Amino acid sequence: MTNAIGVKDPVCGMAVETTAAAGQSKYKDHLYYFCSSTCKQKFDAHPEQYVGATAPTKHNDHGCCS
Repeated sequence: MTNAIGVKDPVCGMAVETTAAAGQSKYKDHLYYFCSSTCKQKFDAHPEQYVGATAPTKHNDHGCCS
């Protein structure tokens, strides 16, 4: 049995279980998990925008998770 780990999608801030994530990307030796392919594509295009002090802190209802 695999234990799911809850993490935050760095694009929209939604809680995501690693075993149920829509995708994952590696950036600077860290794995990031996503609620949707849209969030993954946004992250892959500009990862520095979503990692660090300017990263979103909560889900912002931009429609990726619907």
